[in-house]
This record gives sequence, C-alpha cells and structure tokens, in this order.
Amino acid sequence: MIQLFGEPLFGFSGKLIKVDLSLQKCSEEIINIDFVNHFFGGAGYACRYLFEKIERETDPLSAENILVIMNGPFMLTGAPLSGRFAVCSKSPYTGLWGEANCGGTFGPELKKTGFDGIIIKGRSERPIMISIKEDDVKLLDAKELWGLGIKKTRTYLKKQQLWKDSKVLCIGQAGENQVKFANINAEGRSAGRTGMGAVMGSKNLKAITVQGSSYKPTIAKPNEFKASIKKLINFLLNAKSTKVLREYGTSATVLGAYAIGDLPIKYWSKGRWSKIDEISGEKLKNEYFVKTKACYGCLIGCGRIIDIDNENYHAREIEGPEYETIAGFGSMILNNNLESIAIANDMCNDYGLDTISTSGVIALVFDLYNKNLIKSSDIDNLELEWGNSTSMLKLIEKIAKREGIGKVLAEGSDAVGKKFGIAKDSIATINNMEVPYHDMRFCHGMALTYMYSPRGPCHTTADGFKVFRKETEVDFSGLGIKKIKMDSNSRTMVKNIIKLQNYRSMYSSLIFCFFSNPPPSYICDLIMNLTGNHFDISELLISGQRIFNLKRLFNIKMGVKTDNEIIPNILLSPLDEGPTKSMAPNFEKLKKFYYKYRKWNPVDGTPNQSLLKKLELNGLVF
Repeated sequence: MIQLFGEPLFGFSGKLIKVDLSLQKCSEEIINIDFVNHFFGGAGYACRYLFEKIERETDPLSAENILVIMNGPFMLTGAPLSGRFAVCSKSPYTGLWGEANCGGTFGPELKKTGFDGIIIKGRSERPIMISIKEDDVKLLDAKELWGLGIKKTRTYLKKQQLWKDSKVLCIGQAGENQVKFANINAEGRSAGRTGMGAVMGSKNLKAITVQGSSYKPTIAKPNEFKASIKKLINFLLNAKSTKVLREYGTSATVLGAYAIGDLPIKYWSKGRWSKIDEISGEKLKNEYFVKTKACYGCLIGCGRIIDIDNENYHAREIEGPEYETIAGFGSMILNNNLESIAIANDMCNDYGLDTISTSGVIALVFDLYNKNLIKSSDIDNLELEWGNSTSMLKLIEKIAKREGIGKVLAEGSDAVGKKFGIAKDSIATINNMEVPYHDMRFCHGMALTYMYSPRGPCHTTADGFKVFRKETEVDFSGLGIKKIKMDSNSRTMVKNIIKLQNYRSMYSSLIFCFFSNPPPSYICDLIMNLTGNHFDISELLISGQRIFNLKRLFNIKMGVKTDNEIIPNILLSPLDEGPTKSMAPNFEKLKKFYYKYRKWNPVDGTPNQSLLKKLELNGLVF
C-alpha cells in the first residue's frame, strides 16, 4: 500500500483529545499513522481504532463503550462540502457498528483547536460537560443543563462569557433517558441514527463546547490543490442538483419520489395517495420559508429555516423538515398536515431524536392500531386513526421522556412487536433498526444496501435509487458503475451496489457531503494534491473496499450471522397499485450474487483470506 500520509501529516494535526470520564482525566493521544494511511479519517479511522477495544460482550450503554468524534483530512483545507464530522461507537440500538455523521460548524471549530478528534471513555458519576478552548480541555459540572432540551442547552451555554463564542454539541432529554435511537445535535445539525445520543447519555455527558482559531492544516501542493478546488466548485455550481437543493432543500424529493414509487405510503402498504401535494417541498417553500441554512464550506445551502405561526402552532425560525422526516411523519401515516410535520421535526431536534426511527416506530403503532391488533387502552388511550397528527406529536413526547407507552417505543419497533406479539415479517426493520424511506420495490438494489449497510439499514451507504437512474446527472462511470433499470435483480445491479458501497465508505472517512457527487477523479485529484502522492481510481476503490470490509469484520466480531440476514415480507411484498405495482426485489438471488462478488464465505459471512490479505486486514482478530 502507498504511504499517502507521512511527515508532515498533510491534512491532519496529528493529535486527538482523550477523555476518561470515570477518572475525570483529559490527555492527548498521537494519531496512529498506520490507521490514517489505511483508513483515512472519519468513520474509517474510528472503526479501526475501536476494533480491538470493543468486544461482543461490551454493553453499548456501559462505561466500557467508547465514543469517537472524528474529522476528515479535508477539514479547513478549503475543499467544499468537507466540513462534516463522524460520531462512532458500538450502537445501543443494533449492537453493531454505530456511526453518524453531521454537518454544521462544530467539526471545523474542533479542527481549529488543533485536534483531529475526541476519544471518550468511561462514565461520569454526575452530569458533566467537556469544554475545549485551543489546547485547554476541561471537565465541568453540567448539573444545571441536565433535563434541558437542545435549544435551551445551547442558549444557556452561549449566554455565559466562557462559551459565548464556542460551538456546542449536546444531547437532549432523549439522550439523557437513553432512548435507543437518540441522536446528537451540533449547532442545529444532527448526527442521527444508531443511538449515539444514548451513548453520550449513558456516560452522563451532556455537552461538548469547542472554540479554536489558530490551526490550519498543511497541504503538500497548495497551488495544485487550489486548482482542484476551483474545478470542483465549478462542477458544483453548474450541477442541476445544486440548484434544486438550494431552492427547496431535500424536501424537493417528495413529489419526485412519489412519482416513481420510491416514497413509502401508509406503512409501506400503498402506492398511491391523493394528498401528496399537501406535504411537498414546493408547499414548504411557498408558505413557510424564511431563509436557507448552509454548513461550513457549503455552496449548496440545503437547510431550510421556516416560520409557522397560526392558531394551531407557533414556531419561529425553526429547521424545516428534510425528505425523510416528511415521509416518516407524513405519507407513512397518511398525515397531510405539513405544519404538524414541521413541528414534529422541531420536537425531535429539541429532544434529540432520530426522525427516521422515531417516525418509523410511530408509523408501526398507527398500522397496528388501524388493523385492530392493538387498542387505545394499550397506548395510553390515544386514538391513532390514519392522519391523526395530534396523537403523533404526543407519542414523540412520550418517547423522549420514556413515559407510558413511550417506554416501549423508546426501545424501537422490534420491541413494540415483541410486546404485542407481532410477527417480524410485519415490521419494517433490518438488524433491529427502522428502514429509511426509499422503497426497495423501486430500486431492487436497495435491498442489498439496507441489509449490508454496516450501521444498519442506511440509504446513504449506497444510494442506488439516485445514482443508477438514467434520468439523474450523477456520473460514476469512472468507478465502473452503469446506469441500469431500477427493477433489475441482475449481476450488474449487484456489482453496482458493491462499487457504490465502497465509494461511499470513502466518503464517510474523508468526510464529504452526500450531496457532492463530482466525477470520482476529482476526489483523486484532491487526495493527490493534499498529500503529494499518486492516488488513482483503482486506489480509491480498494481503499473504500478496505474500509467497508473493516466494518463488516467489526460486525462479525459483534455477532452478525448469515442466518439473521432476512428482509421482512412487508418490504418485499409487491403493491397492487402505483408505479411499482407487482414489482419486488428477489433478495435471495441478489444475496447469492452479492456474496460471490464480495468474496465472502456464505456460511459465516466472513471475507475470505485472500481478500483480507489483499486489503491488509488479515492481521485482525475477529
């Protein structure tokens, strides 16, 4: 393997903050050069770091679990859409690899302090926060913050002279109460999925503040790097997707996804809904839009700030709901009240709840209620007729506070199924986590994406629903990815998914925004000019393959078995209407091809030894 990173350590400061909450001790740790060369930064570095420190027996909500916050090598270099950071640990929700990434301004501010990341272990006996100013790291009492939502936590801290210019990462009540799908919020942006907020809560860690100014990363070929940036910026500014996202945010996807059969309706059971226009991105913009919001170094600005002020709801300048949130609190429960969806999003943001899992478990309860499988008395006397937004909002509060039926819902959909004796085939989860809102009946390759995503079902691990379509401008032909019919169960579909998974694994390590889709050669140019070393498409793909298989090994170590690789029937059953009428992926056929091309053992799911040797992973004990 080429040693991309050496002395000086281009793109990295070379040091991490290490915090032991049990010992109330902060120290510095030198970054592992071998890990950087093999796995870059972000989630790749975090997984390699955690691989030998986390065991199958490790309780994710115990002091023994470790939380890693990690930046990527392009942070603060001027490369657009690279201002994200990763939060990784063993997931309390799936028991497998836990990963979330987040935009905003916290990651860049952390890098300005001269640190590439933070490693947090142990558990404090009392509520605590970490305060970072340049190289001064302190543990401070957070008793007055405990019990506050995310908005009040951030407001309280920024009113104090000590932190008025700091960026704040924190959890809300859901994280404190260890809701299994609680997330982490950083300056209004969320690190969602897999329950990283619950891990923070289990450690009694309420918040982290950072303030830096002086650090700037070293670049091997600054002039050539600037030219690569200019080329990338020009691509992004002229991309159709940039214009659409800037205009409507991700909510622009709602009507388009509905038209092609990608949007789930009535808990995955319908293909048509007459009220879809009432929850569209166009309506969100025309009636509630205030301004756009962009992450650090972003040319797009997909974030929406909206106002809702009428006799029912009063909310000024709140974050507008994304596509997934609109689907979950809208079409999934036949709720055409867009204002209530926006309020649901705001509640989740303040409590610190992942909107996909929260809406997924609520939609399941709606489905059970309307099938007469549960009664109102089973759910705190709430009425859950389809579209009942009032009860939807009450359930969000109950989940965050673990009150009443919320105690069960806070454990997730599978726990709800177990309590009420519901067959697994009727619950839209894979590896215990709710499936995102891109229907595999539209893009059959998403069956593989959801099943083999290392962090549980995740549409960003391989977004075939977007990349493979002939109508989209995304061109990954340089990776050998071909445009293909979405309902294909072919070998080509499987090869496409594998290549896309490998490529997106690089994204989670570099870390680039999911909405930045230049030709992959542009990414190679950035890496070459940052490090001064040769790096081409073949090296890009094998690096991504290495990272993806590392996460696979982590999950095998945590207990993943091929016997558990099952997709529930509710996701595979063809619909009797709509664009995907009578369509369904042949998962067993796709799986057979997948194992073959991944070079994984079909008996125990492990990568074969020749592959591990090629990827330099053969020394890992799993």
